[in-house]
Amino acid sequence: MIQDRICKQCSSCFRGGPRAYYCLTCRVERTKIANRECKERKKKGMVRQIGSTGICEKCGKKYIVNSGIQRFCPDCQKEHTLEYDRLTGLKYYHIYKNKINPTRNLRRQIGAKKCYWCGKEFVSHNKKMTCSLECSNKRKNHLWNICKNSNGKLK
Repeated sequence: MIQDRICKQCSSCFRGGPRAYYCLTCRVERTKIANRECKERKKKGMVRQIGSTGICEKCGKKYIVNSGIQRFCPDCQKEHTLEYDRLTGLKYYHIYKNKINPTRNLRRQIGAKKCYWCGKEFVSHNKKMTCSLECSNKRKNHLWNICKNSNGKLK
């Protein structure tokens, strides 16, 4: 979900997805630094070779390395991605829930209603018109009788 984000490096506002942490200019700078550091690690022989075997951090199974930062086998990678997205999404939702879902908040704030049948006040967070199942059945019977007595037409 593309939304306004705040850059962790320069604190500017930018549009980005759920894993976007840096604005475009800071991202370009960080990429240059990362590439420089990668070249240095390659020279020192501290890089895992693509195509070699690695051990999954989650299940301990061996897998073929497809990326230098790969930590999980293909089976566990899907689970890890879902867990990570769920955790970061929940954290973001709890911080910005008033902005994300104002209609849900309005429904939660409706509170007390007056029962259509008996007039008693009751708390409801949905479209219920009656306070209880008994009042609901009485209302249905009443509407059915009106409809039946007027040849199928509600007045």
